[in-house]
Amino acid sequence: MSTQLPNGRVEHPFEPFVLAATLALIPVLIIEHDVSSGPWATIGVIANWAIWAVFAAELAFILVVAPRKAAALRAHWLDAAIVLVTLPLYGALLSSLRSVRLYRLLRLVRAGVVIGRALQAERNLTSGNALRLAVLATVFLTVAAGAVQATVDTHDFATFWDGVWWAVVTVTTVGYGDIYPTTVPGRIIGMVLMLTAIGFLAVLTATVASHFVQVDQEDSNEQILETLQRIEADVAELKAQLPAG
Repeated sequence: MSTQLPNGRVEHPFEPFVLAATLALIPVLIIEHDVSSGPWATIGVIANWAIWAVFAAELAFILVVAPRKAAALRAHWLDAAIVLVTLPLYGALLSSLRSVRLYRLLRLVRAGVVIGRALQAERNLTSGNALRLAVLATVFLTVAAGAVQATVDTHDFATFWDGVWWAVVTVTTVGYGDIYPTTVPGRIIGMVLMLTAIGFLAVLTATVASHFVQVDQEDSNEQILETLQRIEADVAELKAQLPAG
């Protein structure tokens, strides 16, 4: 069910649940940032604790089944960091203390470690499937850029969703211009996103094209193999009809 590798990492069958939890955290972060009361706020709190429970259960399982626990903890430092920085109590505590800057920093750190864990889970699940990894990396780059922009440039981006919307428009090069940064830090983030998004989109486009080319080649190879098998069968039949001697 689970094995510990020589580097201390524990392989287990729960990676799909971890990946689902990390993906579910994206809308939860938006709700947590933009909604302060009402039923959506309650849903956000419940989802926060449920997702944190998934991360905590995974780390607890790893430490229980690993024969070399110290090596497992070193190898799974990202999992331990997620359990520590995503504890929902921190947000409530900092919010009650009116520590706005620390609260924003915690959100960014939280988003960063969760994105790292999601990419790690995707690599473990796909075993080198470049297409899915490129798609996930592009999605998380967009969300992370939107989160940073909404945290740094609060003048132009009033909500988390505004930051994500701007990042999507920027990454896809649509450029509606309805929301854009006017401060120096905001524009620096925009320039970094533009430059990195070009690379990510190029990788994603090339991966998609390569995938379709590979599918076409596989179909062609199958047709060639079937043709060769028919020719081989015809040659064998002709040999059988020839007189012996």
